[in-house]
Amino acid sequence: MDSQHLLMIFGFVLASYSIVGNDAIQTLGTFLHSNSKRPWWVLWLFAGGIMSVVLIYGWYTNSGDVSYGRLSAKNIPAVTLEWFHILPPLLLLVLTRFGIPVSTTFLVL
Repeated sequence: MDSQHLLMIFGFVLASYSIVGNDAIQTLGTFLHSNSKRPWWVLWLFAGGIMSVVLIYGWYTNSGDVSYGRLSAKNIPAVTLEWFHILPPLLLLVLTRFGIPVSTTFLVL
């Protein structure tokens, strides 16, 4: 595996972790706190149920493609990966760590 592929894998993992660490906590944290009087397993069952319904629906309506066709080659332009493409998710991790509110949509995408 060459350095270009390793950089792509590292960038994807870093972006995934930073987005989940920022957005998922904001969304799920608000949901869990606003429903703190309910048992934890009810909340996780509800959230997991919604996720399961969306994934199963996407799987069956798109012949096994849960991305709804958004990850096809015609929708993603070919871009040469450079080292500076890793900077936005890295900056997102730093901003999230210090508790600075940030939009992952504008920063990473």
